Amino acid sequence: MGFSTSAVVVIFTASIMYMASMFYPLADMSYQQLQEAKKNSNELWNEKLNTKIVITKWEGNNLTVFNNGSIPLNSSKINVIIDGIFKSSPSYNVNPPGVWPPRTSIDVNIGTGSGKVKIITANGAADYYSLP
Repeated sequence: MGFSTSAVVVIFTASIMYMASMFYPLADMSYQQLQEAKKNSNELWNEKLNTKIVITKWEGNNLTVFNNGSIPLNSSKINVIIDGIFKSSPSYNVNPPGVWPPRTSIDVNIGTGSGKVKIITANGAADYYSLP
């Protein structure tokens, strides 16, 4: 009874150490992925919180949109929704295209003079405007 008990304790101890050596790398990898996801989520939230746009003027078919945030945006990546219908990029024009620095405006020619318009940036910040 003495030797068999010692042998079982050694086998159980070796088994537990082997299982721990298999579990730890998997748990560590999962933890690292979770930390990376949290970091990315925090960066996206920070970017969204520092982005604000305001539709300041409407003349004819043109809307003037002001970047009131602290993050440069890409004016070529805005989305336009008119009366609940998503408009594809060729159906409206943005001037100037490309980088849209903070505290500057862009003109968006939407091609219509009435309805409710929503302008959405690439990171989700948006503003509404009701056209007469």
